[in-house]
Amino acid sequence: MAHHQPSPFDDPANPFQDPTITSALNSNNQESTFALEQDPLHNDRHDNNFNATHNNENDNFTSFRQYPDNNQDPFSTVHNQKALVDSQEPEQISGTSHGDGSSSNDLNAREEALRQKERELAEREAHLEERRRPHANNFPPCFPIMYLDITTEIPLNHQSTVWWLYREWLWFELTLVWNFVACLCLLFSHPESVTSAPTDLGIALTEMFTHTLASFFLWYRPVYNAYMKEVSLYYTMYFIFNGFHILYTIYKAVGIPNTGGSGLILVIALFTDGYVVTGVIALLAAICWIGMGCLAIYLYKKTYDHYKAVGHTFKEAKDDAYGRIGRSSQARNAAFSLAMNNRQ
Repeated sequence: MAHHQPSPFDDPANPFQDPTITSALNSNNQESTFALEQDPLHNDRHDNNFNATHNNENDNFTSFRQYPDNNQDPFSTVHNQKALVDSQEPEQISGTSHGDGSSSNDLNAREEALRQKERELAEREAHLEERRRPHANNFPPCFPIMYLDITTEIPLNHQSTVWWLYREWLWFELTLVWNFVACLCLLFSHPESVTSAPTDLGIALTEMFTHTLASFFLWYRPVYNAYMKEVSLYYTMYFIFNGFHILYTIYKAVGIPNTGGSGLILVIALFTDGYVVTGVIALLAAICWIGMGCLAIYLYKKTYDHYKAVGHTFKEAKDDAYGRIGRSSQARNAAFSLAMNNRQ
């Protein structure tokens, strides 16, 4: 073992060995807020003789370095990890670029399909809005009081039927006018076998106005609404009142005296008495009655077939009628008044 050489500072006369000074130095070292760190240069320089000198307090050098809290530790591995991530990002991007190229076509196709569907929905909404939009009244043309447009309000597959129903109604108006003309000619002709000319003229004149309004509001307008809204109640109204209309045309085509109809009986009487011109006019009126009756029967049958095919029932029409009556304020007031009268 090497002999320990005494240090010159071990001299008792050395002022640094004074207990007062050494205690003060030790207290200052404990209260210091500085971080202690081994000097790397010093460690490298004394690494070989560390074991020999670690007991010697004079050979152990210590450096003081203060690290603020907002500074980053230079020995931390965060920088290395960040650099590793940054170096891997280009590789990941280059690896996924091939997959993005294959999926971009699918995304474009889906976007185009969504745009096409959006355009279709917009067109359908515009069409529905056009149908719901209030229009200016256009019927009758001489004094418009309502709006009627078969091409706009009626579905395409039923427009032909509704057009023929409208022609039937126009034919009925023409027949009423021509029947009035025939009765007027009958009055001026004074045939001996016909004594009901004044009565027939008065009835024909009255029916020309009243039956025009009645036929429109009792069977044409209901069947128009029926094809437009597919409501069973409107179909039922058409079947009832158009049925009476068909019976009425048959009745007029017969030509019974004092009924205001230029029918077959009146035509035979006129030709028998030799009134050819008046007979021809009455014959044209009778042909109008018969032709219009045949067209009415055909359209009645066609509408009834559609009514059954769709699945409408009389019970459905009855429930609809009860519902409309219940929603009517006039009906509620009348029922309330009746209940109060019965209570008294």
